[in-house]
Amino acid sequence: MENFILYEELGAGSSSVVYKGRRKGNLNYVAIICTNKVKRPEITNHVRLSHDLDHPNIVCFYEWYETSNHLWLVMELCTGQ
Repeated sequence: MENFILYEELGAGSSSVVYKGRRKGNLNYVAIICTNKVKRPEITNHVRLSHDLDHPNIVCFYEWYETSNHLWLVMELCTGQ
């Protein structure tokens, strides 16, 4: 996650927080979801299912990272514009 810059928090749930962020050296914003490692089976299933999806009406999954305490998912940022 050292390659990303996190900006403001966009939302939070019971075990996850969503941030606006971007990759260093890139101007495109993404949504970065931080979740507890306890949710690893659910996240792994989500990653497996969404990795190959490519449709204009489905949020695009880019990549994921694991740190010592959290799982981080990098997704397309939908601004509603």
